[in-house]
This record gives sequence, C-alpha cells and structure tokens, in this order.
Amino acid sequence: MSKIGRPRSRVIKCPSHIDASKLPDHCYWDSSGRGHWYTSYKDEAGKRRRRKIAGPTATLSDLHKIIEEKMGISTDNIAWLAEKFEKSTQFDDVSVAMKKDWRYCKKVVCEYPSRKPGLLMGQVPLAAWNPPLVQKLIDGIASARGPSSAKHVYSYLKRLFNWGLNRHYCLSNPVQKTELPKERKLRRLPTPELLARVMTFAQSAGNKKGNEPGSCPYYIWIALELAYLCRLRGVEVFALTDASIVEQGVVCQRTKGSSANIAKWNNRLRSCVAVAQEKRQVLFNRLGRPTQLRPENRPLLVNGSGAAINQSSWQSAWRRFTDLAIREGIITEEEKFGLHDMKRRGATDTKGTKSVKMEATGHSSLQMLKVYDMSIPLVDPSSE
Repeated sequence: MSKIGRPRSRVIKCPSHIDASKLPDHCYWDSSGRGHWYTSYKDEAGKRRRRKIAGPTATLSDLHKIIEEKMGISTDNIAWLAEKFEKSTQFDDVSVAMKKDWRYCKKVVCEYPSRKPGLLMGQVPLAAWNPPLVQKLIDGIASARGPSSAKHVYSYLKRLFNWGLNRHYCLSNPVQKTELPKERKLRRLPTPELLARVMTFAQSAGNKKGNEPGSCPYYIWIALELAYLCRLRGVEVFALTDASIVEQGVVCQRTKGSSANIAKWNNRLRSCVAVAQEKRQVLFNRLGRPTQLRPENRPLLVNGSGAAINQSSWQSAWRRFTDLAIREGIITEEEKFGLHDMKRRGATDTKGTKSVKMEATGHSSLQMLKVYDMSIPLVDPSSE
C-alpha cells in the first residue's frame, strides 16, 4: 500500500560540508550555540530523550560510524567497510559484470581464514591491515584459487581501501605495494582435425530435441563458427544482432580497444548466419514472441526462451557440451578448449602479413596480435 502525501524531508539547516540527503537515520542537527549533532531514544520510562553525539566539525563518515556503533553494528573490520562500499554511488556506477566481480572478491576475502584460529579475514580490525597481511592473503588466494582470482581480489581491495581512505573510514591503503603472482599463460590452439570433430558433433547434437539424450543447444556450433571466421571474442559473438548483417558481410564491433571491421561473406559465414536467423524465427514462432522492429534489438543468437545469450549461460552450456563430447569419445580431457580459443585459431589461420592479420583481428599493436597469432612465418634462406 502506497503512502499518502509527500515523503518526510531531510534536515536542511546543517553545516555546509554535510550533504543532508546522505545523513544516517536517527541523526539530527541542533543549530543552537555553535551547533551539535544528536540522536534521540526512549528511556526506560518510554520517554523520548536526546543525546549529543558530535560537534559541528564532524564529517559525514563520522556520523555514520557513530550511529552504527550506537546501534551495535561493528564498524572496525573489512566486512563492514565492504558493506559500506557496496551501498555507495561509486559501486552503483559500475557495470553489472564489475559489481558481480566485486561481490565475488568480497566473499573470497571475508570468508578467508585469518592467522588467528576461528577468526575470518572479514572480522580482522581495519587497523590490523598492513602490507604484510595483504601480501599473505594474496599469496594464499593465488595458491588456493589461482593467480587470476588473486589478481581480481588485489584490484578489489585496492579500490575498497582507496574508497575508505578518501572518506576517513580507514587510515591508509595497505594494498599499494603488494606483489602480484604471475598468471599462467594458457594459450590453447585447437587443431583443425579437432575442430572438425567438435563442429560435426555439435551440429548433430544441436539438431536433436532439447529433451532428447545426447542433445545440446543449437547455437553451440554457430558460436564456434562465428568466433573463428570473424576472429571474435565470446562476448563479441553474443553481441551480434541483425544490425551487424550488412551487404558486405558481418560488422564486427570489438572490445578492449580493438578496432571494428567487416568480415566479408563466404559460403561458411553466410550459411551459419542464415541458420542462426532461421532457428531464431522457428523458436519465436513456437513461443509466440513478436519480432522486434529494430534490427539492433534482434540478437543473432538466442537461448531457449528467446533472450540474448549472456556469458554465464554460455559457460554452463559449453561445460555441458564438452562433458557430453568427452563421454561420447569425441574429445579427450586434454583436448578441451574454450570459445576464446576460436579467435586464436582464426587469427593463426588468417593468410597474409602481420599488417594484414592486425587489420583482420582489429588489434592496434603487434604485441596484442602475438597473443592470438601462433603461426610460424615461412621465410627465404639468407643466401642462395
């Protein structure tokens, strides 16, 4: 039931350095004399009383901390700081993917065991956080979860402490001089023979009904084909829409600073795009979904409910497919690869000079190209 009338307004007359709209609940300003901050409460007789909690120079963070301490909320550990950060506008302003990553890092840090038995890192007082403690935490996460997770946690903690330092929630940022572990560079390049086996199996399994044993989503082989032919990352494959289909070919909008280009039509590219559009229309007809009028609102690849495929749903579908392929003897455990490796295979198979390959992949430097192009140049001997 909605409330009638306008909402209660915040205190307007208060020190100029305080944003009244961000004051904590039960915190009020008294302008008498030099002014002071107070809170109200009921005594044992049920009478409303007031108590001075801070002078006129108190900061917004001071007031939040005082009120939370009065309410019995711990304000002296990393878990509390992480909760405050999660409610901030700086947290709200980042992408959904970044929020998900930060929440994952928060969980990893707060649930990590500390050196004291029975105490988790989330309960360690902020004053106890120093460079050696952070270094041991990062080293431990790298050992338990891998260098990539450690790097994500490092970035999160650095951002978290910097946010807290700027708002006087903590006295320093102990993450500044932390050494990061070296990430293992796993650059898989599936062989043409392996790809042929996987693509044939994916097409066969994708033609089966969803509840039929040995089936897989129809879009598995199409995503692999698009990533290879257009040299696309996974997120770029799933960002393709009908607006990406033009007369010359497929417009490839790239991420991470790479340049866009158009992959020219050939028989394979035309075929997989046509199948994707046909499968989508059959699905929409079955679900009774209308077709969006704007081409940019029509994802080329959709899931079983007709929505665009996100990275999480792809990872789940791909994991189930590879497990199925291993059970059926199509691939071995050692032959497993990912969608991102299809771009590496596509870059390696692209004919021409480094300059031609850079234009095809959208990379802006040779250093970036080296991550994907694993071809060995064929050169003339130095002398006849």
